[in-house]
Amino acid sequence: MKKGPYPIFCRGHSGGRLISEAFIQNQIDMGQVAPDRKDTDSFDIHNPLICKIILNAYEYQQMASYQQRYYQRLMKRCIIEYRKNEIQSKGAFGWKMGMTLFTLPVLLDTIPTAKVIHLIRDGRDVMLSRLEARIAHLDEPINRLMVFGDATINHFEGQALSPETIATYRNELEILHWVTAVKYGLKGRTYNERYLEIRYEDICQNPILEFTQIFEFLELPFLETTKAWLLEAVHHTRIGKWKSLPKEQLEKPLAIAGELLKELGYL
Repeated sequence: MKKGPYPIFCRGHSGGRLISEAFIQNQIDMGQVAPDRKDTDSFDIHNPLICKIILNAYEYQQMASYQQRYYQRLMKRCIIEYRKNEIQSKGAFGWKMGMTLFTLPVLLDTIPTAKVIHLIRDGRDVMLSRLEARIAHLDEPINRLMVFGDATINHFEGQALSPETIATYRNELEILHWVTAVKYGLKGRTYNERYLEIRYEDICQNPILEFTQIFEFLELPFLETTKAWLLEAVHHTRIGKWKSLPKEQLEKPLAIAGELLKELGYL
């Protein structure tokens, strides 16, 4: 691979659809995407190669080099199959699927030309956008790993992870998933010039400036048609929805996420 791939990594419901749509507008091939979410569905939970990598996400960087090479081969195989089946051109390509954030170190170790965008959104807003695919299915080990950072967890607040427990602690579980995913994504900071953090709120406030930074990072031209599309598509009213919540409903979520929110400049 001469350049790329350029995946979008983020916790689901962080605004990744906007970046995916902008990439498509800017002639970055994102494969066969879902019409509504702009997710690249070949990287979803039905992909056994991706699932195997994710289930070992927290062990990978401590593995012996020969073990790491095994997961790198899985990642390379996945990308080769993706390019063969879905990528139509020889130009820039990427994908967007929230769960693949947990493949970040494997990808960057596997493909020296890969660059990743790590999109971060205020966890309090993310908390209010229910992620059914993950939180509502905590009976599956891969979902528990992505929410708790541990696939063996089967209790929360001293209660079994039943539908009733999930409903009772939905806000806490949603924001815990945000903490787990964002912290894992921050592992990309050690890859310096191949990793770029972008805040969704900054995009909403100044889309042209932020996407100028993104496309300069990817070393791709920023098309005028993409700029025009962004000015129509981006709305700053999508941020700060959490402010409508009563103070008491924020106490427990802030106990979970306050430290990270402060580190990222949200508090």
